[in-house]
Amino acid sequence: MNPLVSVILTTRNNEHILERCLRAVAQQSYPKIELIVVDNFSTDRTAELARHYTVKVYSKGPERSAQRNYGAQHATGQYLFFIDSDMELGKDTVKQCVDVAQQGYGALMVAEHFIGRGYWSKCKALEKRCYTGTGDAEAARFVRRDFFQKIGGYDAFLTGPEDLDFHKRIACVTRVGRAPGIVHYDEHLTFFSLVRKRYYYSRSLKRYFAKHPEARQKEFRFVRLAFLQQWRVLLADPLHLLGFLILRVGEGFATVLALWFS
Repeated sequence: MNPLVSVILTTRNNEHILERCLRAVAQQSYPKIELIVVDNFSTDRTAELARHYTVKVYSKGPERSAQRNYGAQHATGQYLFFIDSDMELGKDTVKQCVDVAQQGYGALMVAEHFIGRGYWSKCKALEKRCYTGTGDAEAARFVRRDFFQKIGGYDAFLTGPEDLDFHKRIACVTRVGRAPGIVHYDEHLTFFSLVRKRYYYSRSLKRYFAKHPEARQKEFRFVRLAFLQQWRVLLADPLHLLGFLILRVGEGFATVLALWFS
């Protein structure tokens, strides 16, 4: 028996990258998928493009957490799979998630492969590759709906660390596994756009630290455990390692400013 999977996609002014994401969901090998798109009042053709793939297109803000919770309210699947518009699922990703989940897991992290376009995008992709498989900075995206409801979904007052907060809370009520399916990112980022994003995401860190005091020391250090574990990955790409270190300094400064002014 194939349980229904509700794929919940959050969007905002993503017409330039959305088509590939939607097409990848439509081409899944798994037969029972319900696609739900929750758009944050886009001013471009995002919602129009989404309606070519599903009738379940909703508008909700102000941020991803509220969008995801809203999508979950309209979902009918036994499992919820939360994705972003810059992701491209492998053809068998949903099938692989269901297969692993049915081995006794209520939530799953999904292996992610990061592809960056441009120098700073590749520097960020190098950092993210260090996290894959370590459990550091990874979070569950695929979850059984009853467990999602049990913990009250995402914290709508968190933007940035909401994934980590969700993961920690879901891990308290069910076993969290790992699926081999691949989620692809393909972004074109600049140094200043990354620093600005870090500043924006860090504005809710005080709430996150209040809920998870241990995170202040473990998760927001310049040298994280994942970097030590994956030192070979870093040293194998010295060109982007340099940019990665510069970016860490810039993002660290942005985090300090956000905490200071929030």
